[in-house]
Amino acid sequence: MMDFARLYKKEFMKGRRSFAAVIVITLGIMFFLFTRIGRWDEGMPTLTAIMMIFGFCTAAFIKSFDYLKEEWRHNNQYLMLSLPIKGYDIIGAKLAYFMTEFGSHILLLGAYTVMMMLAELRSPNTISNKVFRALSLSAWRAYGLCILPALYILLGAGVVGLFAYTVTLTVKKFGFWVGTASYIFPIWLLSNFSSRIMKISPDWMHIEIPLSKALALSNIENALNKSGGVINISGMLNGAYIGIDLASVAVWTVGLAGLFLLASWLIENKVEV
Repeated sequence: MMDFARLYKKEFMKGRRSFAAVIVITLGIMFFLFTRIGRWDEGMPTLTAIMMIFGFCTAAFIKSFDYLKEEWRHNNQYLMLSLPIKGYDIIGAKLAYFMTEFGSHILLLGAYTVMMMLAELRSPNTISNKVFRALSLSAWRAYGLCILPALYILLGAGVVGLFAYTVTLTVKKFGFWVGTASYIFPIWLLSNFSSRIMKISPDWMHIEIPLSKALALSNIENALNKSGGVINISGMLNGAYIGIDLASVAVWTVGLAGLFLLASWLIENKVEV
């Protein structure tokens, strides 16, 4: 644990300036987009924010494969492997900083996008306070429901990326193709296996919640209906559910843990020092 903490501190200290710079730039862009509400076409500031989220997600997938590359390029990893440091500490510290860097940005941008969307809805001043409060509750509930899945997917991307690059270091020939295959194949295998398991898993392992209930759409209905007319949002979404299958999640969790341990073992035993 002490080695992991020291390695994580090293990662954080090495990347703190670029991390802080990106945070500042992101906050600056957020502030700028807030000032565009009412000046740009309706929805454009929010759309721009969503595009930023997709940009960070794409960067995360690319960077997950690249996190060990710099260490080997500057020969820092050879020194660490010559010390009594476990491979899982090396991989774990990289993964923890990867989650810190990209997780914080994705959560920040997600929260900002919700605020931007609500600000755009409020700006024309055409909806009542009750409707706006109901919409706010629904939007923040959606954000809350997305946090854990987003972080889990990010974690998975980090594990698979670090595993793929470790395999590339182990198999010297055809590095690009080996790295690509070792990135794509585990994802395909786990996806295929988890979908098969999900079909045969017992009912108690399926957790489903009606979308209208999860997003508290009844509050919006009540607020709108008090304004006149009858609107049944829940009825329009009848049959729409969100949920998870615990067996499928277990397959992915075990698979990602296996890739993490395999990458750690490869670093300790197979990578040329």
